[in-house]
Amino acid sequence: MIDRIFLSRIFLLLALLLSALGAFAAGDDDIAWIADDRGCKVANPFPQPGESIKWSGSCQNGLADGNGVLEWFVDGKPFDRYEGTLKLGWAEGKGTLLREAGKYVGEWKRSLQDGNGRYDAADGSWYEGEWKEGQPHGYGQYQTPDGRLFSGTWQNGVYEGDMENDPNRT
Repeated sequence: MIDRIFLSRIFLLLALLLSALGAFAAGDDDIAWIADDRGCKVANPFPQPGESIKWSGSCQNGLADGNGVLEWFVDGKPFDRYEGTLKLGWAEGKGTLLREAGKYVGEWKRSLQDGNGRYDAADGSWYEGEWKEGQPHGYGQYQTPDGRLFSGTWQNGVYEGDMENDPNRT
C-alpha cells in the first residue's frame, strides 16, 4: 500500500506543476485578448504587465487561426512558446507548450489540455494520459522525480488509482 501522506504530497506537487500551464487554461468568462504587431488577437486568460505576443500563423477576422508558433514575451523577454493549431484565437487540436517549468505535448480544446497528452516537468517528473479541461482525467501514468511510477485513473486532477509500479523496487 502506498503511504497516503506520501501520495498526497506527490499529487500536490503534480497539481502545482500543472498550474504552471495556467497561461493557456481558459474558460469563457473574463477572458482578455492580446494582439500581435499585425493586430491578430489571441485569448489571454491571465494578462500580465509588459506582456506581448508574436504569432507566425494566419489570421481570420482578426483572430489567430491555423497552424503556427505563438510566442509570449514579458518585458521583451521570451516567456512561453506554443507550437500548434489555433482556431479563432484559442489553442485547439494538437500543440506543444514550452515553458521554463516544463513541456506539454498533446491535444487542446479552448486553450485547455483536453484529450491525450504528456507533460514533462523540469524536475524530471511527468504525466502521460487523458486530460479534460486542463487536468488529468481518465487513465494516465505519473512518474515522480525519484522514479516512482503511478498508473491508474484520474478524476478532475485527483489520482483515484491504488497501483504502484516502482522501477527501482527489487
